[in-house]
Amino acid sequence: MASNTDDVRSAVSKDISALQQEVARLQKMISAQGAEAYYEVRDRAGKAYEEVAPRAKTAVAQIKAESVAAADAAREHPAATTTALALAGALGFLAGYLLSGAAQAAPQRQQWWR
Repeated sequence: MASNTDDVRSAVSKDISALQQEVARLQKMISAQGAEAYYEVRDRAGKAYEEVAPRAKTAVAQIKAESVAAADAAREHPAATTTALALAGALGFLAGYLLSGAAQAAPQRQQWWR
């Protein structure tokens, strides 16, 4: 009986060690695949940045030039700027007022017999 128990223990022990080796092999494989995926994503991101960076610099320069031109125009014509901003604010208020009234659900008529 003791021999049978020892045989079972040694078989289980061998199975456990085989499973541990398999888990270690799988961990190494997953680690290698993760590192490969990381480097691939990093390379793609670098290429995308290299493609977008010049366009972004051009866009920023253009936005700066337009904002300077708008500020200069506002300084030269303060009355027109004030009128345009007041008109835009009034139109925004009117649009918000009309939309808020349209968004409210119409009350349902109650039937007189209910």
